[in-house]
Amino acid sequence: MPLLPWLHRVIGIPHLHLQARLRGNNLYILAESRDCPKRSLIFAQLVRALSQTSLETLLPPTQPTIYQVVLYGRCIGEPRPQWAEVIHVAQIDRYLEKLDDPQSKAEATVAIELANLGLAKRGRPDAIARYLSEALSALGVAVRASVKSAALPDDTGLPQIANLASVLSSTASLTPQALLNRLWVVCESAYSPDTSLMTESIAQKLRDLELDGFRDAIVFSRVKGESDPEWVLRVDLTPPQEMLKDWARWGDIEALTRLMNAAVRDQGVEITATLMDITLHVTAQREQAPERGRVLAAIAPLLETIAPQGIQAVAVYGLQGTANPIPQLSIPDSPVWVQWINLPAAEHPALAESTRQLAQQGDLSAIAFLLTRQLNPNLDTQLATGGIRLQIRQKEDLLHIMTDAPVCPSQSQVGVKVAKYIHNLRLSDVQGVRVYGRRSGQKRPIWSYGIDFVSREQARFIPEATPEFAASDAYVGDLLTKEPGALTVPEFDEADATWGDRIVEAIQGALARTRIFTIASDTAPNTARATQSAVPNEAKAAIVWSVLGILLTVQADWLLGQYAKPLFASKPAPTASPAPLTSEQMPLPQLSLQKTTGFGELGAAGFTQSGQTLIAPGQGSTALLASPLKPKAAIDTARSPYPTFNAGQLDEKLVLYRQYVNQNGAPDVLIVGSSRAMRGIDPAVLEQTLATQGYAGMRVFNFGINGATVQVVDLIVRRILANEKQPKLILLADGLRAFNSGRPDATYKAIVSSPGFRKLPEVSTNTAATPTEAFTKPLETLNRTNMTVSDSYQSFNDHLLRQVGQFSTVWSQRNKLQGLLKRGLSFGFEQAPTSDEIDPELTIAQDGQGLIDINGFLPISNRFNPVTYYQKYSRVSGDSDADYANFNLLGEQDQALRSLAQYTKGQNIPLVVLNLPLTENYLDPYRRDREKEFQEYLMRLSGELSFTYRDLLENWKNTPDFFSDPSHLNRYGAHAVSTHIAKDVLIPWRQR
Repeated sequence: MPLLPWLHRVIGIPHLHLQARLRGNNLYILAESRDCPKRSLIFAQLVRALSQTSLETLLPPTQPTIYQVVLYGRCIGEPRPQWAEVIHVAQIDRYLEKLDDPQSKAEATVAIELANLGLAKRGRPDAIARYLSEALSALGVAVRASVKSAALPDDTGLPQIANLASVLSSTASLTPQALLNRLWVVCESAYSPDTSLMTESIAQKLRDLELDGFRDAIVFSRVKGESDPEWVLRVDLTPPQEMLKDWARWGDIEALTRLMNAAVRDQGVEITATLMDITLHVTAQREQAPERGRVLAAIAPLLETIAPQGIQAVAVYGLQGTANPIPQLSIPDSPVWVQWINLPAAEHPALAESTRQLAQQGDLSAIAFLLTRQLNPNLDTQLATGGIRLQIRQKEDLLHIMTDAPVCPSQSQVGVKVAKYIHNLRLSDVQGVRVYGRRSGQKRPIWSYGIDFVSREQARFIPEATPEFAASDAYVGDLLTKEPGALTVPEFDEADATWGDRIVEAIQGALARTRIFTIASDTAPNTARATQSAVPNEAKAAIVWSVLGILLTVQADWLLGQYAKPLFASKPAPTASPAPLTSEQMPLPQLSLQKTTGFGELGAAGFTQSGQTLIAPGQGSTALLASPLKPKAAIDTARSPYPTFNAGQLDEKLVLYRQYVNQNGAPDVLIVGSSRAMRGIDPAVLEQTLATQGYAGMRVFNFGINGATVQVVDLIVRRILANEKQPKLILLADGLRAFNSGRPDATYKAIVSSPGFRKLPEVSTNTAATPTEAFTKPLETLNRTNMTVSDSYQSFNDHLLRQVGQFSTVWSQRNKLQGLLKRGLSFGFEQAPTSDEIDPELTIAQDGQGLIDINGFLPISNRFNPVTYYQKYSRVSGDSDADYANFNLLGEQDQALRSLAQYTKGQNIPLVVLNLPLTENYLDPYRRDREKEFQEYLMRLSGELSFTYRDLLENWKNTPDFFSDPSHLNRYGAHAVSTHIAKDVLIPWRQR
């Protein structure tokens, strides 16, 4: 019988309106009538009915078990209920016993809740599930729990874990192969709840149970109907007392104090402790003088069993009177009694050294403990949630440190602090540190941070100048194995001023004395302050420095001319010829991987080579396919009909496109987008594969340029190429970055401020103006007006530069000189990119210069290797990536996409938007969330604006050989993408 009819039948009150809702493990029932329904009547009827009927028979089979029924009553039309009752389904018999006595019923409810808590503390999985459900059902989360045994691995190669000793020493019967219970908890909901709302709360509630004999808890959260979990959380269930004993073994004073107070709690004595050198001074105090024998009998065996590291003796003082809430750090003047106790550290050399000394000698367990206490200064929080755990492993001369917690530790608060602490230990065999952060239970780190300690003369280190490093997520398992399971640490010591600091201070003082620079800081050198009191006349100083500047400029110009003259004279003129095959590329012997005979001939212009496919060895037995390299394009930008667009690559592509059209006619397919399009789709492969699909003779040109956004693509299609021959199909191949309106569009701004933009014809008015055009046209007109006003200033500046340039020896060769200097500087210095992309697209004209082939394609043969790549470049997380900054899909890029779609529709040119692939290393959780929003956005707009949308985001995410860096395809990936889309029947290819 369905639930609602059953409720109406068992309650049996006429004119009663009932509503039921299932949320998590709770069933909510709202009873309404003209007069508020009687609480006792409905409660009694429902309890009797539940004692005879199982709720599972009234609910869908997929519904989680119901632990609680929450009953509300109100008058019809009231916003809030007048009363509420909670029925614990598992304890229904107790409610039946107390139905006739309201006072007993209230007592029974309290007793039932306490009984359930008691069962949960004893490790009953059903009781634990009900206990967690009380907090999580409000979020719509259902809970199930089970218990399994888990063996501790007998592995001598385990990383050092700060609380591993507590697990192994919790009972004398345990061995490294002992079996401990592991609690498994599954949280299921109709949506994906935010981890920050649940993880810390779950960890704290599970640890509050103080389960005995449990190693840990594994919590899975998944969406209802799906098999894979959304996230996994590991909760350390080591009892608080065992954690305190483990820390006390390392000599932690706060942990020792808490353990001793627990031992003498029945005596009403309060313990405080202070460490002085190798002696622990303990005061035992109460209103009446504490009994020496009872106090010593309680704490002496405890201290001898723990054997704290580096503490060789204990002096116990008995004091009478009220305990001081702020204990003094000195020896009491007039104790009632004093007792001296020798500890095991006085007899065993292995225990004599302090934890700090062991850490300085490279003891990884000691380092793990000290870092754990540094990262968990609040002991109560550490005991409540498990705090931040550490695993440490040394591999060659690097320390790898994994940190995890119910909520992933913050990189800014943990990474630098850990690295600095390791550096201050001055470990002789450690040359660097790599720190990782993740949520407990995750296999891969969310972030990574690292520095290298660079050796200098006299063993000096300058960590501020070292780069960051990161290991690839896919290979971090090679560095860290899976997890097996208060001595106040001194703060970092402030180092004295080094010789480097003194040199910097001297340079600052010298620069300040020139009167060109000033030092605004209050800590400026005294020499600079002294000179400010004797300032020369401002006009005289300006004249002197102006003359010196002119002389320096003339001398530098002459020296550069002398240096560059022989280089310019000997440089041969560039020629366009097919690039030779690299050593990794091998032609397939007597084989053809295509269905047809190849590209064939395309006229005397020689735009194609003979049809063959190249194969290169990939990882394992994987073969990498690529088309033969085309001749490199020889481009003379002086043949452009427009002045420069402030983007050298756009200038070149426009000239190359006009050359292509003159020799071959308008392309059937025009590829547009950023460098991801320019590298990611090979026109030759696309033409060849289309021929095998029945589209013979198709012509494809790649108009991708670095840094292009949707605004740039719209400008190219609607304005720059408006008077050129139009293609039959436009393929916009890119990704989220090009559509993000929240990031500054530097490429578009550079173009619209260029002389070439000012020469563009106005937008054609043959078709009706779209809302976007009506909105943007006045802005373009205003922009053009402002530029016209500034033209006179620009013309004067250009004229002045030409006149002065006549006296320069290098002005006429400035572009060649700039290229020489760039190549010279890059030869000796290698800079790491600022993001995961090897090509951050900051310089539009530089990337690919001289490498683009005659079809506009940029073939890159480099293959992405996560291990070597992240040793050289730092990993940039999605929330720190400028491409994802201020993520917004509804701004200027959205308007440009709508304008482009309207234009292509009016010109009867199909528009296809292609979301290109990214690597698994690049798609961290933040980027995945943004990419999901982007996919939904394009899916919605494709129906609204009538363009074709194809998504390849994750097609080859686990094939790094198809990428040149985490976000750009190489020529092998371009071959795969081009082949794939050519066979896509949803793309409206047109045969000529």
